[in-house]
Amino acid sequence: MTETDNIIEIRGLKTAFGSTIIHDNLDMDVRRGEIVGVVGGSGTGKSVLMKNIIGLLTPQEGSIRINGDVQSQLTSAQSFKSRRDWGVLFQDGALFSSLTVGQNVQVPLREHFSMRQGLLDDITTVKIRLAGLPLDAAMKLPSELSGGMRKRAALARALALDPDVLFLDEPTAGLDPIGAAAFDDLIRELTETLGLTVFLITHDLDTLYRVCDRIAVLGEKRILINAPLDEVINYDHPWIREYFKGPRARAAGISMKERSQKELTPQMTAGEG
Repeated sequence: MTETDNIIEIRGLKTAFGSTIIHDNLDMDVRRGEIVGVVGGSGTGKSVLMKNIIGLLTPQEGSIRINGDVQSQLTSAQSFKSRRDWGVLFQDGALFSSLTVGQNVQVPLREHFSMRQGLLDDITTVKIRLAGLPLDAAMKLPSELSGGMRKRAALARALALDPDVLFLDEPTAGLDPIGAAAFDDLIRELTETLGLTVFLITHDLDTLYRVCDRIAVLGEKRILINAPLDEVINYDHPWIREYFKGPRARAAGISMKERSQKELTPQMTAGEG
């Protein structure tokens, strides 16, 4: 693998709040075009890691390189421009409650570009459709939407600047199983059609089985393993065994096998005919 295969490279990261060390000598790579699921026990610093990457927090030590640029070495102007390359969906959506969905989507566009209103409206329409929302959602306030629709509205805003990288913090939290599955399918579809790289924090085993190319397990203040699901499941660590080989994990695995068989059956039938 060459360095250009990695869109994100983290080396020797240390994060601390006072005397409490969250990450210590953490290394991690995210490859261009993949979906990486980040998991770990409560308090291991999953969201903190994401905030370090996107510049909301400053680590005590280490380097974070995105698209070849070491973020700490960028000037303010360069850092501002660099932020156009990624979109973020925070755990609760973080939509502006006093703005309509359409106005929320236009916030990053107005921040980075000077555009006439007609063009802003056209781009907003495209992003809302990409996120799987009806067009009339643009005129609604976040409080008028269901939880699933708010997630999609936040996703539309995250896609506003045509990012290279999409950061998702617990995107299916609070959704029913059907809504969560539909959201997972949407993320996989967008990744393939738009060429996105996705950094996805989740505790949802169904999401890990359904859409992730690799899984990075955060524990003991570092990344324990960052590999495809089959390798992670067989990694010898107590938390990983409990998480990936417990009853809930087995149920998720069975569910995915059944789904794969259902999707494959019509194709086999057509071929046999």
